[in-house]
Amino acid sequence: MAEKTAYYPALTGIRAVAALLVVVFHMSPAAVAGQPLFTTFLQQGHIGVSLFFVLSGFLITARYVESVRLERRWFRPYLQNRFARIYPVYLLLTCFTFAVMVWHPLHTRFEWPEGYTVAGKVRIVLLNLTLLRGYFSYLLNTGLPTAWSLTVEETFYILAPFLIVALRRTWRRLLLYPVAFVLIGALLVGVVDWLTDRYIYGLMGSLKFMLRFTFFGRSAEFIYGMALALWLRKQGGSPRPNSYYTVAGAAGILLFMAGHALLQHIGWLAIDPRDQSYGSILAGNLVLPVAVCALYWGLLYERTLLRTLLESRTFDVLGKSSYVLYLIHLGAVDTLFRRYVTDNNLLCLLFYVGLSILLYTLVEHPLHNRLRATKALVGQ
Repeated sequence: MAEKTAYYPALTGIRAVAALLVVVFHMSPAAVAGQPLFTTFLQQGHIGVSLFFVLSGFLITARYVESVRLERRWFRPYLQNRFARIYPVYLLLTCFTFAVMVWHPLHTRFEWPEGYTVAGKVRIVLLNLTLLRGYFSYLLNTGLPTAWSLTVEETFYILAPFLIVALRRTWRRLLLYPVAFVLIGALLVGVVDWLTDRYIYGLMGSLKFMLRFTFFGRSAEFIYGMALALWLRKQGGSPRPNSYYTVAGAAGILLFMAGHALLQHIGWLAIDPRDQSYGSILAGNLVLPVAVCALYWGLLYERTLLRTLLESRTFDVLGKSSYVLYLIHLGAVDTLFRRYVTDNNLLCLLFYVGLSILLYTLVEHPLHNRLRATKALVGQ
């Protein structure tokens, strides 16, 4: 398997921005009616997840579009590399989180409810360890709360080779992918409801749950990233000195956040994320990624101050450690630090950033190098 190893420094830096947006979102006060507009704006930081999803679609396609083969010898190193990238640090943090639940319960919404049987707790642990818990609405925040998105990512990783190969006949299938996945997701919601009445931990809990928290609803963001990779491959790597994609993309993202915040502030949209309208969900899934793609295009082909900043050593380190930051800033680590050290958001942020860099350097990166497919195998 010939895997392209092209490195995009600015896109590594943007991972830090995406993670910090999510951190700010979770550190913001709980949404209440009448809150300041700026607070509502900060609560739009959840769009950082969209930045991650579009980026995943772009990177997987850019790296594998020329080499992907639906053969066992290709799939093995491909899946091994995806496993090595995502799973080791996730496993360690998940084990730590459930150990805290057992030996030092914190009584937070990130733990299993009191009264669960041993068998029930074992099932919850297994659903977390297998990265399947993201399909169950009752378990969405159990364990590492932000890791629901890993279920989305892993679903894409498994499907991506098939999606890429199918595009070799015609790129127009890209237009059908999001529609097909939403229809499949809606069908699954209906079938699960008919067969089980969703008593199984809220499996495929509702249409809104499917659209917000599963690959079937969020597939468009990955597809946009795939489309960007294919378009840039067709256009070539020459810079565009007179284009303004960076400005347009960044402005589009900020305007989306500001517009959404304003509509929530004046009461046209629900301020509680749990009450999001279908229009609001679809705007985030279909409109926002357009601006994200424009930004990524600009960061790749335009020489701007933002690109220079994101390619700096500081943002390179922050970007590489952003995955750990994303996982630890909410849940057991956060609760323990706030309860026994300090509840100050700034100090919490500084500690989490420092801890994420340490864990990336000493744990994530060494384990990734040790577990990924060897160069000889990748080159087969």
